[in-house]
Amino acid sequence: MITEIGFDADDTLWHCENHFFETQARLEEILEHHAPREEVEAKLHDTELANVRLFGYGIKGFTLSMIETAVQISGGKITGEEVHEILMMGKAMLDAPVELMPNVRTVLASLQDKYRLTLITKGDVLDQTNKIDKSGLGDFFDRIEVVQQKEVTNYRDVLDRHGIDAQHFLMIGNSIPSDVLPVLELGGWGVHVPYRHTAVFERHADDPAHDRFRRLESLSELPGLLAEIRREMEHAAGR
Repeated sequence: MITEIGFDADDTLWHCENHFFETQARLEEILEHHAPREEVEAKLHDTELANVRLFGYGIKGFTLSMIETAVQISGGKITGEEVHEILMMGKAMLDAPVELMPNVRTVLASLQDKYRLTLITKGDVLDQTNKIDKSGLGDFFDRIEVVQQKEVTNYRDVLDRHGIDAQHFLMIGNSIPSDVLPVLELGGWGVHVPYRHTAVFERHADDPAHDRFRRLESLSELPGLLAEIRREMEHAAGR
């Protein structure tokens, strides 16, 4: 049976990518006299992908990539005032309040006494820790892990350190590459809850063809899914 549940944070427990989406739209406005929006979007996309190995994931790396994009798109003609505005946009994102997804507290409270809960989030440690503190959700979790990547080796390390058998572990999040595929490969369960915006690093074309993969429309459906999985497993065991 499933005894351990891992939760992604950004765009699973609280809104996050909408801030990136809105800030990118403003960057496109700043640079529209240098290049069309589509060109700015494509350049920022490429710059982020190239920079992630140096800056990691998160708002600070995004802000630096915006500045680099602005310099390149403008041919070095970006003004100091415009650079300052981009920096202030990054600071505003870091300082923004955390807006929880609907019914998050209710869902976590309903599961807290039945499962061991782990928060597994990727990105800048300071930024992620600040968001966890602002969210007020930290006390629901038995463990909190901030990792630089969400790949098989990272999940294996987390599970091994805490003595978790992957067969009894379910991970839920908004990213198939980060929250689903690595856990399926380890023998666990992967649940995808799509968010309305998807970061360039997290896009994935197809659902995995796997009997331990599930898709939900909202986090509120998780308790029902867990009950359904339990019934299926009990039936398969002839109980």
